[in-house]
Amino acid sequence: MFSMRNLVIIFALSLALCGCSYLGNTVKQAGLSALFRQSPAQRVYKHMLAADNFFVFGKIENGDGKSEEATAVIAVSNLYQENEVVDVCHFSRNSSFYGLNLPAGEFRLLVVGDLNRDGHYDEKEVVGGRQVTLDPKSMPEKVVGDFDIDLATPLAPSSPVVFQVETKKSEALTESLFYPKGSIRSLDDEIFGRQMATLGMYQPAAFLEEAPMMFYALEENAGYKVPVVFVHGIDGSARDFADIVAGLDRRHYSPWFFFYPSGEDLGQLSEMFYKIFLSGKTIPLGEMPLVIVAHSMGGLVVRDALNRQSGKKDENRVARLVTVASPLGGHPAAAMSSQGPMVLPSWRDVDPNSEFMQRLWRKKLPDGLEYHLIYAFGNESMVKLGDNSDGVVPLASQLCSRAQDESAAQFGFNDTHTGILRNREAIKRLLGVIETVKGPYPEDHMNEFMKGGYQVTLSDDYHPLGKYIITRFGHWLDALAAGRIAPMDQYNAHFVQVCRGEESPNTPIEESWIRFVKEYPNRDRL
Repeated sequence: MFSMRNLVIIFALSLALCGCSYLGNTVKQAGLSALFRQSPAQRVYKHMLAADNFFVFGKIENGDGKSEEATAVIAVSNLYQENEVVDVCHFSRNSSFYGLNLPAGEFRLLVVGDLNRDGHYDEKEVVGGRQVTLDPKSMPEKVVGDFDIDLATPLAPSSPVVFQVETKKSEALTESLFYPKGSIRSLDDEIFGRQMATLGMYQPAAFLEEAPMMFYALEENAGYKVPVVFVHGIDGSARDFADIVAGLDRRHYSPWFFFYPSGEDLGQLSEMFYKIFLSGKTIPLGEMPLVIVAHSMGGLVVRDALNRQSGKKDENRVARLVTVASPLGGHPAAAMSSQGPMVLPSWRDVDPNSEFMQRLWRKKLPDGLEYHLIYAFGNESMVKLGDNSDGVVPLASQLCSRAQDESAAQFGFNDTHTGILRNREAIKRLLGVIETVKGPYPEDHMNEFMKGGYQVTLSDDYHPLGKYIITRFGHWLDALAAGRIAPMDQYNAHFVQVCRGEESPNTPIEESWIRFVKEYPNRDRL
């Protein structure tokens, strides 16, 4: 039987971690532990909060082009059960990203396609793959990024693998030329709903089976727009930023979202954020600056991710960081988490005395980054306990001295922890910060981009990238070819030479444009 002290702790955690969901998921975790003891399996273990799970992601490279049927990656383990399928990532095309959430151990990653169209993948339909060993000692961050699978490379010999996995019905989602399958969504999409947000807090592995890549956008990559990355807090989602996004100048800025399982280890999440948005390998931005807006615990994820930047030339450059109501000094209530019946890894890390918090300020912010700190101090609670707060995060934590020392400006608003994301004055201030960041293209280029592309129906034998560029940026290409705007780089310069007949086309864009110009000589009338 719990003591009165334990009941008080549970009650405090329940308030901090969204009420009765905490107790319900405590029961689920106990059930998983019992099931694992009775019948050990990697798939059961990875759903336990105590598991050392890894994020594994990379690209499926098409190789020699013979494997057009590849539509999923399956992770198979023999640790507890022979040929146990531990995770599956479905994707729509080759040269696309995959993502897996796996516990420690050895796995075969098998790229498969439903070659016989029977609605299942099996061992006869493997078109490529590779092996991976996941070891917490040698991989303390538990993130394996850029783990590409080349379909032209033969599989290493191994013991036979026998499995059968049901294919996933194709969802009616916007396809992207640049992003992983399912990345382009609207903010009212059910994936950003309350159920998924809470799932990410209490059952990170289950969350990652539905949203393995953690990157989302509202539109296809435009290239000339400044990306603004929004990072939610615990039990949050991309939808939390709807009012801010509604006010964003979408002609010049493109909203991106880091939608992550908020119950997961913060160090692991910050490494994942670095790999996706900051490393320059997954999303290479070149000279394009980046803006980051992080709410609540998201501010801790981002601040730690910035510690991972080393100043390498290829890393993406963050021009502005804005944290909103973030527990930058930790949360005192989290100090009790180790005594509760269920410990969320992220909540453990928010403890002011945790190793994560002690190392959060280990490096200065990167050169050229301007940091703005927005804090909230409205508390609508009937009973106010402890220090002044926004109803969730103490004001002293939001305004910890180290954060203040780093910030270029601080703005406070009399609103609640989540209410501040809808506060008109706070949004106006935030948008003002964002709009101080400009992309690398000069005004004459931007004017051409704003004209858009040529709204014509091009035949299917046009290269997809060529069709996209012509229909989205056709007027810019015309201005570049005509010399009305100057080339920005060697690729622009080569394009101009191709248009003048001085060089041969060597990219899908150049080939498509030369063909388009011949087919539509009077395009000024389109």
